[in-house]
Amino acid sequence: MRMTNKALRVARWEFVERVKTKSFLIGLFITPAIMALFALAPTLLHDTLSHSEAQHIAVYDATGVVVDSLATSLQRSPLLQDGTPKYRIQALEAADRPLPVIKSDLDSALLRQHIWAAIIIPSNAIDSHQIEFRSLNVSDIAAVTRLERRISDIFSEFKLLRAGLDPAQVDALTRPTNMRTVRITEKGEEESGFLEAFGLSYVFLIMLMIMILTSGQMLVRSMVEEKSNRIVEILISSCSPMDLMFGKIVGISMLGVVQLLFWGLIGILLVIAVDLRNLPLDNLALMLLYFFLGFLLYASIFVAFGSLASTEQEAQQMTGYLTMLLMLPIIIAFIATQSPNSPLLVALSMIPLLTSQMMFMRLPITTPPFWEIALSLSILVLSIVFFIWVAGRIFRTGMLLTGKRPGLDEVIRWIRS
Repeated sequence: MRMTNKALRVARWEFVERVKTKSFLIGLFITPAIMALFALAPTLLHDTLSHSEAQHIAVYDATGVVVDSLATSLQRSPLLQDGTPKYRIQALEAADRPLPVIKSDLDSALLRQHIWAAIIIPSNAIDSHQIEFRSLNVSDIAAVTRLERRISDIFSEFKLLRAGLDPAQVDALTRPTNMRTVRITEKGEEESGFLEAFGLSYVFLIMLMIMILTSGQMLVRSMVEEKSNRIVEILISSCSPMDLMFGKIVGISMLGVVQLLFWGLIGILLVIAVDLRNLPLDNLALMLLYFFLGFLLYASIFVAFGSLASTEQEAQQMTGYLTMLLMLPIIIAFIATQSPNSPLLVALSMIPLLTSQMMFMRLPITTPPFWEIALSLSILVLSIVFFIWVAGRIFRTGMLLTGKRPGLDEVIRWIRS
C-alpha cells in the first residue's frame, strides 16, 4: 500500500475537480453557518416567541401575605423591552364567594383571555406549601418556575418573621457557595468548566460527522457516476485499481483537510471574538490526530461501499448504516463526558469505528493514561490498514461490475482471492 505517481495524479485530479464544484464551495460556508444557527436558534426562538406585552395574572390570596409582596417583586424583574414589568398582578377578593365559584369565575376570564393566568393561594398554603396555577398554557416552564420560586420565598420570609428571625441575617448565613472549578493537568492548574469541555467535545463530534457524510457521500457519488458512465474502465486502463482507489481516498481526504483548516480558522476567530479563555486545548493536537485517522477509516469503508453500488439509491442505503453509527456518540455525549474514564467508555474507545468520537469526549475533560492512548491509536491505525486492504480487494473487482449488486458470499470471495 504505497503511493505511486499515478495515484498522486488521481488524487490531484480528484481534489482539483471537486474543490471547484459549487456544492463543495457552498458546503464550505454553509456548514459553519448551520452550526452557528443550531447554537443560536434556541435563544433566537425564545426571544421571538417571548411575549412583548404585559401578562396579567389574577391572584386569589386567602393568606393575605403573598399578593402585595409578589406584585412588588415582579415590578423589578422580569421586564419588557420598554422597561415595564412583564407580569401585572391583579388581586382578587373573595367577596364571600366559595372557592369553587372563584375558580369558575377565573376560568371564564381565562377562556375569554381577559387574563393570562390565575394563581389560587388557599388559607393553609403557608404551612402546606400547596398553591395552584391555572392558565390556558401551563407549558411555559420558565414562567411557572419563576412564580413558584417567588411565592416560596415570600412564604419562607413570612415564617422567619413569625419565628422572630431577621430574614436578611438568615439570608446572609445561608447564602449559597460559589464553587470555582479548576482542572488539574501535568502543566498545572487551569480554570475550566463542564460547558467548555462539553462544547469542545461536541464541536469535534459534529464536525467529524459532517465531514464524513459530506466527503464520504461525494466519494461514493463519484464512484457510482464513473461506473454508470463507464469512465472507470478508461481510468483503470491507465492505472491500476489500487492506484485509482488510493488516489480517490487521498484526493477526498485533502478536501477534508481544506474544510478542517477553513472551519478551524473560523473557530479561532470565534474564540477570540467571544473571549473563550477557559477552553481545554492542551490535548488539541491529539484530538486533531484522532479526527484525521477517524476520517481516513470511514473514507476507506465508503470506498468499499461505493465500489459495490451501481446506483445512488443503493449507495445511500448501504451508507445509511454508517450514518446511524455516527449518531451514537452524539446521543451519549452528555452522559459520557460526566464519567470519561468509566470502563464502558474505555471499552468503546477501543472499537475502531467509535475510537475517535469516544476520545473526543474524554480528552477535553481528563487525559487518559498513556497506554490507553497508545493502544487506541494502534488499533485505529491497524484498522485503517485492514479496511484499506479490504476496500482494495473489493474495489478492484467491484468497480468493473454493473447491474445486480453482488451478494455477501461473492464479496467474501473477492476479499480472499
